[in-house]
Amino acid sequence: MRNRPVASEEMKSFLQEGLRMYAPALVALSEFRRQIQSRMQVVLDEFSIQFSEIGLSIADLKPASEKLDDPTLGANSASIRLRKTYGAALYAGYYVAWDLGEAKGKQVWVGAWVYVGKRADRDRLFGALQKQHAALSKTDLEQDPDDGSPVLYSYCDPEFFYSFNETFRALVEEWVGLLSSVGGIQPFLSGVSAPVTQADND
Repeated sequence: MRNRPVASEEMKSFLQEGLRMYAPALVALSEFRRQIQSRMQVVLDEFSIQFSEIGLSIADLKPASEKLDDPTLGANSASIRLRKTYGAALYAGYYVAWDLGEAKGKQVWVGAWVYVGKRADRDRLFGALQKQHAALSKTDLEQDPDDGSPVLYSYCDPEFFYSFNETFRALVEEWVGLLSSVGGIQPFLSGVSAPVTQADND
């Protein structure tokens, strides 16, 4: 009995409320994610032919989001993502992310990225994309500081989050245009023997 935890009044209230709200909250969260993923997929499907031509088929994209029991989950920030593993160290992903602790103009953004196996190839790809990226574009092109993947992203107005898919559509259109302008993914896959259209078995 000595080790029995003592709950504060605040914790008691939290647990009681959690008992009542846990299941409805999970349902609401699941539906929210499903709606976001569905809207992203609809946009990506519009460019399915272009994606296939550049070596990044969008068939069988998989959700990849934070786990509910992750102790590092933040109260203000999260992301909802779709990604695909093509084999031969080739990956690509698309996402909607937010951080409500940021300034209003930078609270919500959409993005796309691609990872090719060798760091030297990622550097070459980013350099080629950087040359094609228009200075006056409303998107930002950066190289991930950790793995070197090129990332194209664009901010959305959080007051009109329900229409984030329009910003996402403009971003995807620019993304496939940029990748097409550098010859697609194949020229940046040095030493790769597996086909880049391999299905995702993860």
